[in-house]
Amino acid sequence: MDEPDSQPPGYGDYQALRLANADGVMTVTISNPGRKNALTPQHLLELTSVWDDLAADPAVQVIILTGDGGDFCAGADISQIGAISGRQDTGGDGLAPPRRRGPQGRGHVDCVLDCPKPTLARVRGAAFGLGANLALACDMVFVSETARLADSHVRAGMVAGDGGVLLWPLLVGMHRAKEHLMTGEPVLGPAAAAMGLVNRCVPDDALDAEVDAMAHKLRALPPYAVNHTKLALNLAMRQMAGAAYETSHAWERHSFTTEDFQEATRAFMEKRKGVYTGR
Repeated sequence: MDEPDSQPPGYGDYQALRLANADGVMTVTISNPGRKNALTPQHLLELTSVWDDLAADPAVQVIILTGDGGDFCAGADISQIGAISGRQDTGGDGLAPPRRRGPQGRGHVDCVLDCPKPTLARVRGAAFGLGANLALACDMVFVSETARLADSHVRAGMVAGDGGVLLWPLLVGMHRAKEHLMTGEPVLGPAAAAMGLVNRCVPDDALDAEVDAMAHKLRALPPYAVNHTKLALNLAMRQMAGAAYETSHAWERHSFTTEDFQEATRAFMEKRKGVYTGR
């Protein structure tokens, strides 16, 4: 599917995301060249508002979420972790959202889940931390054989609070979810498909066509029926997770205050193994 070079009308303020609408299928590309599309504060602000903009846009019927180049998204940009961890609400770092601020405290995974339009993730290379959970929050996930998915929060000294405790157990079962959330170990594309974490794993050169085919299939169906089936399923998913989802968010925010979080950040920047004390 061809993707125009310029942002569609009404989306010109987006800087960290590239948007391209082709026949009702909007491709949202996370772009941070050279850093595996790691998320800066500007990315986080735009990822809060873009879903409401897409939901309100009658020219958009289906959404594809992907990354720039050979990776999907490496999670938070560690070089800007102070700005990211210090924000307790959108706009707290002084950056203005491109169009409007989302509800205070609304998680980025919630934004994907609440968007009524069908959303497909197209994943190559690294999908780590919040990047992995943004992909898994989409209605269907298609990966290439190069894909590596990991909720790597614990390796950065953080509680898995970006939606992992909601998404992973429902997709792969509790024991497998614990193995990957408590260790941060990545899952390769073929294994992710085999365990049901994603819909399909295909060769890299077939991935675009696979996702485009599903986007066109969804676009041809009655929108009200498709959209509200999605919303009902996502409501059921949240109810199954119960209070654990909200609790994980609170514990993640608290983990930013721990010594182990600071040590994990220093160890990553200094390219060494961290030494942790439990404080």
